[in-house]
Amino acid sequence: MNRKPLANRLAEFGTPTIYEAAGKLGDMEPAIRPVIPGVRIAGPAFTVKCFLGDNAAVLRAIDLAQPGDVLVIDIGGTERATGWGGTSALAAQLRGIAGCVTNGAVRDFDELVKLGFPVFAKGISVRGTVKFHPGWIGQMVSVGGVAVRPGDLVFGDEDGVVVVPIERSEEVFAQAVAQRAKENEIERRLREGESVTHIFDLAT
Repeated sequence: MNRKPLANRLAEFGTPTIYEAAGKLGDMEPAIRPVIPGVRIAGPAFTVKCFLGDNAAVLRAIDLAQPGDVLVIDIGGTERATGWGGTSALAAQLRGIAGCVTNGAVRDFDELVKLGFPVFAKGISVRGTVKFHPGWIGQMVSVGGVAVRPGDLVFGDEDGVVVVPIERSEEVFAQAVAQRAKENEIERRLREGESVTHIFDLAT
């Protein structure tokens, strides 16, 4: 199955719409934010699990991932573990990788800004890592409170990160189309003067 066209179809929607269309499931914790403003990601997950404080697996993953993949990196869920930086971002960008999502921190902020490479992380830290443990690639990981399998679809923007199981992609796309139509109808009614409590059938 070619997952990239499925990701591209859903990418026309913002993450809140995708989240609603998915049944309010798949949202990563709010602490995982875009490191630089204005970036978006969409693509199939290429999963990586690192030994805490060691990012050798990340470097291996950059060479193994396919263009359009999103690296989803479990480095322990702490801002004191920094598994991504300027060198990683440049290497990934040159490989055509779509972005990176990690439950750790990143560094080399100025380089990331210059490259414009989409990175979503828990924070920024000066601390680096060692490169001894091979880690694990292509296994289910838990990042931001969400289980992510290889090939699941990952979407990120200023509102956060949402993961859609690959087998639900067609269903979620159909629901996203319906959700957008619903949102457009609400906007139309608001602009025509209808009260928001009436639209949502709430007692005042």
